[in-house]
Amino acid sequence: MDTYCLICNRMKMREFKILFLVLLFGSGLYLTSCQSDDIVPKELESGRSYYPISVGRFWIYKVDSTNYAFNGEVSKGTFYLKEKISDSLYRQEGSMVYRIEISKGLTETGPWLLDSIWTIRKDIDKIIKTENNRPIVKLRFPLKDGNAWDGNAFNPLQDSNTVFLYTIKDLGKSVDYKGETIPSLEVVQKIDSNCINKSAFLEIYYENIGLGYKRASFIQYSQSGTDPCSRPIPLIEIGYDKIFTLVNNGLE
Repeated sequence: MDTYCLICNRMKMREFKILFLVLLFGSGLYLTSCQSDDIVPKELESGRSYYPISVGRFWIYKVDSTNYAFNGEVSKGTFYLKEKISDSLYRQEGSMVYRIEISKGLTETGPWLLDSIWTIRKDIDKIIKTENNRPIVKLRFPLKDGNAWDGNAFNPLQDSNTVFLYTIKDLGKSVDYKGETIPSLEVVQKIDSNCINKSAFLEIYYENIGLGYKRASFIQYSQSGTDPCSRPIPLIEIGYDKIFTLVNNGLE
């Protein structure tokens, strides 16, 4: 009887040791996995911190505008534009869609007049912002200098013969915003110049803030009279130049 109990006890101890080793090995894998995630956060790998999105976030821009008319008149003006994420709408294909209220004002503090409603969608590998019913792929992840994508891939009105790729430039470049030095990146949307017209479309994003600077410029040169290519300074026939500069941001 004593011999039988001794064998039983030895078997139980052996089973306990095996169970302990299994649990220890499993815990080691779990700890290693957690430590790896802590060392290399997925958000930093993809660069999503350059476009933070959440309900209540707002951005206020100073907009300097220059317009060129057919009659030769040049008009300049300044106004302020406020973008605010006011609500999350629904999930579509696993993505959250957010509502953006676009308001205009004459000063940085308002009063604000609602101008339009836009939306923004955050997918696993991209951020799509719909501006005036035009979907634009603002960023595509993971971010890397030189990476390019078709920003108008979801725009059914895009002319397939005139596709301009959005390209990342100067990823991580330090910029100054309100006395603080922060990383940034530039998205060159379209830079083109010839004897007929000149285009400059680009956006600069600040880490943990979002869009910090934007330029949208298109100028068409006059084709009447002498060859515009032979002129030192071509005559502007029509066009516009808008510069958006971030002056305030936060949560409301």
